[in-house]
Amino acid sequence: MVMRNRDYWRKRFELLEEAQLKKGLDYYNDLEREYKKASETIEQQITAWYNRFAKNNQISFAEAKQLLNSSELDELRWTVQEYIKYGKQNAVNGQWIKQLENASAKVHISRLEALKLQMQQQVEVLYGNQLDGLDKTMRNIYSEGYYHSAYEIQRGFNVGYDLHRFNNQQLSAVISKPWTPDGKNFSDRIWQSKDQLINTLHTELTQSIIRGDAPDKAIKTIAQKFNTSKNNAGRLVITESAFFASASQRDCFSDLDVERYEIVATLDSHTSPLCQSLDGKIFEMKDYKVGLTAPPFHCWCRTVTVPYFDDNTGFRAARNAEGKIYYVPDSMKYPEWKKSFVDGESKAGLKEMAKADILKVDFIPAKSIREAEQYAVDNLGFSNVSYKDIDVDVANGVNESIGEFYEEYPVLNGFIQNLETNGRIKATASAGMNVIEGKILPKLMLSKRDLSDLTGVRTLIDKAVSNQWWTPKDGAAGIIKHELGHMLEYVTTMKKYGVDLGTTDVSLINSAFRAIKNGELSSKIKSEALKNLKLVNNKDTITENLSGYGFTSSLEFLAEAVSEHNPRPLAQEVVKLLKEEMERIFNGSST
Repeated sequence: MVMRNRDYWRKRFELLEEAQLKKGLDYYNDLEREYKKASETIEQQITAWYNRFAKNNQISFAEAKQLLNSSELDELRWTVQEYIKYGKQNAVNGQWIKQLENASAKVHISRLEALKLQMQQQVEVLYGNQLDGLDKTMRNIYSEGYYHSAYEIQRGFNVGYDLHRFNNQQLSAVISKPWTPDGKNFSDRIWQSKDQLINTLHTELTQSIIRGDAPDKAIKTIAQKFNTSKNNAGRLVITESAFFASASQRDCFSDLDVERYEIVATLDSHTSPLCQSLDGKIFEMKDYKVGLTAPPFHCWCRTVTVPYFDDNTGFRAARNAEGKIYYVPDSMKYPEWKKSFVDGESKAGLKEMAKADILKVDFIPAKSIREAEQYAVDNLGFSNVSYKDIDVDVANGVNESIGEFYEEYPVLNGFIQNLETNGRIKATASAGMNVIEGKILPKLMLSKRDLSDLTGVRTLIDKAVSNQWWTPKDGAAGIIKHELGHMLEYVTTMKKYGVDLGTTDVSLINSAFRAIKNGELSSKIKSEALKNLKLVNNKDTITENLSGYGFTSSLEFLAEAVSEHNPRPLAQEVVKLLKEEMERIFNGSST
C-alpha cells in the first residue's frame, strides 16, 4: 500500500475543490443570463405599457388604475392562459398558477394590475428555474464531490472497492437539510428572495408612477433592483456550492474512516484574514463544524478540507468495505473508476486483493504495559499477549515494528497469535500446530523445537535492548524484523511446497522443512542478488553492502536483509527479489 505525502493530498483536493466550485460558477453564469433576459423582458413590457397608455411619455396614478376595456381584457386573458400553460408544463410555483387562474376569471383588472401580473410572471419563471437549477447543481456537486473524494483516496492508496450509489431520496434528504443557524435551506432563501423582489418591483413601479417618472427612469430603477437580486443569487449559489462541496468531503471522509482533516486556503490577495489564519490547521473529524472548523467560513469562500495522514496513520476504510477489494493503478482515470466501483460495471483487468493486504494499523504509543498489550490484541490480531517484565517503550517498539512488517508483508498479517515475555519475548504462530503435533509429529523425524522453528518465532527481543544481545542500528525494530524475516522465509517456502497449517501430508511437510533448514529460498535470492549487483562474496564487499552477520549462514542472509531500516543496495535488491518470488508463489504470477 502506498503512503502519500502531505503535499500530494493538498494538491489533489485543491484541484478537486476548484473543479467543484467551478460547477457553481458555471451555473451562476447561466443564471446571470436568465436575470438579464427577465430584466429585458420586463423592460419591454414597461415600455409597451407606457407607449399604450401614457400621454407625452407620462402616466398618472389615476390613469394607471383605470380598468382595461373589454378587448384589452381579452388580450390579457389570452396572455394569462399562456402563462398558466407554461407554468403547468414547467412546474412553476402552484400558488402562482392559482393566482393566474383567479386573475383570468376576473371581470375587471386595472392597467397597473395587468402590468404587475406580467412582471411577476417573469420573476416566477426566473426563480422557478433558479430553484430547479440550483437543486440540480447542488446534487451534482455533492454526489460527484463524494465520489471524487473517494476516488482520490482510493487511488492514493491503490485500493478500490464498491461504494453505494446515491438515489434521489438520499440526495433530497442531504440537499434539503438546513445548515445555517437560522434553519433555512437554499429553497427557503430562493422563495424569500423571490417574494422580496416581487414586492420591490411592484412598489418601485407604483412609486415611479406616483412621482411621474419617465419610463426610462422607472426601468433603470427596476433594473438596479434586479441587479441587486442577481448579486444576492450569486452569493447564494457560491456559498451553497462551497458548503455542499465541503459536506460531500466530510461525509466521504467519515464513511472511509478518515480521522483527521487539514484546512487548506487558497492564498492570494483575495484570501480573507480568517482563512489565512486557518490554513494548515488540523482537526479531528468529530470536531467538524461549518463556519468554525470547516468551510465555508464566509460568502465566496474558496477554502478546502483535505484528508490528513501522518506517518502513523493510513487508509482504514477497507475494514468497513463489503465484498472484494481490487488494486487501483495510479493511471486509472475517474470515469473508469466510477464505472467499476460506483456504477457496478465490470472490473475485468483489475487485480483482486485480499483485505489483509491493504490494512494499515494506526500506531499510537501506549502509556502502560496493559495498554500496549490491549493494542496488540485490538490491532495486530494476537489472541494472548503478556508483556511482563519489559519496559513500555520496548513493548511499543515491538507493536510498532510488527505492525509495520505486517503492512509491508501482508502475508504474515495476524500470523502471530501469542506473545509471552519473561525478560525476552516468545511468539507462537497461528492455529494449526495442534494438528501437526497430534497427528504428524509421531510420523516425522522432527522435534518440538524443530516445529517451533517451522511455525513460530522464538526469542525476539531483550528486556531493555541492552548490550547483552546484538542490536542493529535502529534498535528493537531491526531485531523484530530480522526474526519476522525468518517467519517470512518459512511461510513462503511452505507455500511453495503446498504446506499450510492444516496439512497432514508427511512427505510435503518433510520436503518443506528440509528446504527451510537448508535455507533454500535465502540461498537462491542471495545468489541472484550478488550476481545482479556484480558483487563477490568476500570480506571486502560484506560490510559495505550488508552486515557481516548476514553472511554467517544462508539461514541468516534473507532475514538480515529484510531487517535493515535504511537498506543498503544489497538489502534493497534482496527485498526486491523476495517480493517478486512471493508474488510468483502466492499469486501464481508468471513474471
